[in-house]
Amino acid sequence: MRFLYEYRTSGNEPRQGEIRAADRDAAFAALKARGIRPSAVREAPGFFNWLFGKGKRWIAIGALACAVCVLLAFWASVREEIEVGAAFGNTTRRQVIGDAAVVQKGILDGWSDVFPEEGERFLAGFAVPGVPVSVRNTTELEIREALGRKVPVAKDDSLEARQIKAMVEGMKEELREFLADGGSIVGYGQCLVQRQEQEIGYYTRAKTELDALVEAKAPREEVVALWEKSNDKLRRMGIRLLSLPEDESAP
Repeated sequence: MRFLYEYRTSGNEPRQGEIRAADRDAAFAALKARGIRPSAVREAPGFFNWLFGKGKRWIAIGALACAVCVLLAFWASVREEIEVGAAFGNTTRRQVIGDAAVVQKGILDGWSDVFPEEGERFLAGFAVPGVPVSVRNTTELEIREALGRKVPVAKDDSLEARQIKAMVEGMKEELREFLADGGSIVGYGQCLVQRQEQEIGYYTRAKTELDALVEAKAPREEVVALWEKSNDKLRRMGIRLLSLPEDESAP
């Protein structure tokens, strides 16, 4: 079978290669014998690699069952993502890109240096997906007043300020649609809390699974594979990404 592998040189430069081996374990052993520590090893694309891998010709018989399982797993994943935004549909919410200290300060104080009014500060607290929200004593009137104005983008606004302003304006439009469909300010606030808790839950579960794999001293390639899979899902949902754990086995 053919396998593709990825590794880094002594100068920390990424490299890729191809090797033939009976199975994945044999590929790792052969690479180790060459002095290569791959970060990932996977079967090369190809029908016969898939069909006759490790000599298991019977795999073709179970192909349909496997396909069904994959489709079910995919739908379960997609359904989770749909549930998070089911109350409102697509919005402009996302992670704020920029100075980490500025972003953290904004999250903690409700972006008080960006928004002079409480209505916008309340919405800003729910603008970044998967971030714990500080308790605020916002009134329904203050939120309604926010719907009647638009916070302008100033020429000297920072990158972070421009992003959070865009998200808050998007949430105002979201709220207008919610009210037009018969919802209430209180109901919208409840939906915001529920959505944020769901997103935090997805992040927490993904991190717990990754930490458990590291704690079990699983092979590095399995840790990297789960990390990539988890972050791909979190990225689609707009939630902050997981950090790749350090390789404790590395010299």
